[in-house]
Amino acid sequence: MKSKFIHFGIVMILFAFAACNSGNEPKKEVVVETDVPPSLKDDTEKTMLIKLSDKERNELSIKTEAIKSEFVDHQILAPGVVFPSPGHSSIISTPINGQVTAIKVYEGDRVNKGQELYRIQSLEYGNLISEYLQAYAQEAFQKSRLARLEQLVEERISSTSELEQATAEYQRASASLKSAYAKLRAVGVPDSEIAKFSDSGNFEPTLKIVAPIDGVIEKNFVELGQSVNALENLSRVLDTHEVLVRGYVSPGDAVLVEPGNAVDISKREQEDVTIKGKITSVNPGLDETSRSVVVNIIIPSEDGWPKPGENLRLAITSGSQKETVAILLQALTYDGDQPIVFVKKDANTFERRPIEVDQIKGDFVFVASGLSAGEEVAVTKVFSLKALSRFDIISEE
Repeated sequence: MKSKFIHFGIVMILFAFAACNSGNEPKKEVVVETDVPPSLKDDTEKTMLIKLSDKERNELSIKTEAIKSEFVDHQILAPGVVFPSPGHSSIISTPINGQVTAIKVYEGDRVNKGQELYRIQSLEYGNLISEYLQAYAQEAFQKSRLARLEQLVEERISSTSELEQATAEYQRASASLKSAYAKLRAVGVPDSEIAKFSDSGNFEPTLKIVAPIDGVIEKNFVELGQSVNALENLSRVLDTHEVLVRGYVSPGDAVLVEPGNAVDISKREQEDVTIKGKITSVNPGLDETSRSVVVNIIIPSEDGWPKPGENLRLAITSGSQKETVAILLQALTYDGDQPIVFVKKDANTFERRPIEVDQIKGDFVFVASGLSAGEEVAVTKVFSLKALSRFDIISEE
């Protein structure tokens, strides 16, 4: 019995010892590698350097060009549309109701100011002439009567009250004549025609419509014998010796534009065909359709160009200046859609640097951002440097 208790005690001691050892043993942690390959990492904040050995440097013999910057006038490109110039376009309309009895000119005909275009036969016009003739006769009668009464009053044959009444009646007759004259002038009858009404007992109730400006008949809206209402359009006359060009500038560029800025105007298809002008005015608000700021340029046309309705290209030279950085075209290459250059850091090291291109003209690239004056870029062996930079990327992977 005693031996059983001894064995039981030994077993309990062994269990206790094992438990103590298991509690003191260090735990192992499992670390999961979450890093991604270098080719998938974001390179926007990482500078990529291409390091050449002395042998590679001597074999490549890379030539570099120092970057220079200068301040030049800011140039803004914008689309433009040609419109008739203010004061050089006119809608011809009839001032009275009537019937078109004569059409003197047709579309494409050149006309001079004052030239007869249409004839409108109108009862309303006949009534205006009749009213004028009655007023003319009444005014002449009252003027003669007043002159007689003034003589009789001087001779003390007539009273002063009769003279005052005759003066008032003459003034009323004169006012009626002025009113009838103004109505005829309002419908476009010249003084020479009005003078003929009083000299001749016969007249035709036919109104002559004349051209208000020199120009070309662009459009006829009526036909012979057509009845027309007052203020109805008959035709349109354009004087294309001067035109209005409206340019549509983005709100961001509009802050740099002001009246007086020089503009080079060219055809959209032929940029070598240009005409120079200056901004006449700048509209204060945004155009509702294009959401752009409209600039107005009034220019004389040259050999009939530009014509109203034509689309043009505008290059506006702003008075504001900007710093321009230019590099040779052979220094530029692309990684996909990203333009890049290789900037020299030291004799054996070049940096692969992305840049933003403003525009490319001829053999030069104008850089918007990414380079500074004083830096040097490789202008030869650019494709070799590009291949080495790709090899470094693969090596990292």
